[in-house]
Amino acid sequence: MKDALRFFADHVRNKYRAEPGFITMNLPLLLDVLDELKIDNPIVCANINKIGFRMCGGVPLYEQAIAQRRFRPVAMSVLASGAISPREAIEYVCGQPKIESIVFGASSRANIRQTKALIDELSPRPPTP
Repeated sequence: MKDALRFFADHVRNKYRAEPGFITMNLPLLLDVLDELKIDNPIVCANINKIGFRMCGGVPLYEQAIAQRRFRPVAMSVLASGAISPREAIEYVCGQPKIESIVFGASSRANIRQTKALIDELSPRPPTP
């Protein structure tokens, strides 16, 4: 399916003048393929959570990829379908380097507000000049 990934990336860039985004449950393998295809610094949405829920390859490989590889990570399934408390989950994800965005589901406005407040509280702040 490498040809399909290359076609998709080129099509999104050329037709829409936008950055292609990729979603995976095997971050290390997808990054290897995107590197092979010379897709530089891709946006990749992947399950990233403390317990390895739907993270093929396991937590250590994901943490290594996030810390060392050139890509723009978007974290999803951070709550591991409710297996992790919101504070613990957000604290873990916000502690990972280079996470650019977090995608999360919520069952109510109150849950959305609570999760957003946790992200704001636990996200590293850029240094003030």
